[in-house]
Amino acid sequence: MKYWIADHQGAKAVVDTAADRDYWVAVQGWSETTEPTGLEFQHVQHAEHGGRGVLAHDAAVLHEELGWRPSDPPPVPGSPERAAPPAKSSPKSATSGDKKE
Repeated sequence: MKYWIADHQGAKAVVDTAADRDYWVAVQGWSETTEPTGLEFQHVQHAEHGGRGVLAHDAAVLHEELGWRPSDPPPVPGSPERAAPPAKSSPKSATSGDKKE
């Protein structure tokens, strides 16, 4: 299930979990809202290069073919990022650092 939230200026963003929604509402002061329509602004992110922006919903729909998708909220400056699970490291082979003499 996806949850739509809005920043202090009314620009909407989408999050995937209730925990994410609760974080943005309780900690960052966003509010729960409905899916954007018409000229309501929404946060978008480019699927390939990761750039972010805000577009009116009608414009965002037109830009989907160019790789722009509805996104989660942008990072908050000065706020610690929410911890992502650590990436699993692959074990090194025993000979990867050995030199032959």
